[in-house]
Amino acid sequence: MIAIVLTVCLASAPTTCKEERPFFEGSFLACATQGQFIAARWLNEHPAYTLTRWRCEANKPRETPI
Repeated sequence: MIAIVLTVCLASAPTTCKEERPFFEGSFLACATQGQFIAARWLNEHPAYTLTRWRCEANKPRETPI
């Protein structure tokens, strides 16, 4: 299973960052082609955050906070 991982930071506190994994079902190729759209949708739903990066990875347990 592939996961989209968004690294987001609070707009009001840019050093307060975390990883988010929005729901996604698809292949690595689908992740690579749809990731930008999924990130934009997540940001639209969470306006207090800014996106610093996103990536596709094999789904694994959530990492410790950044």
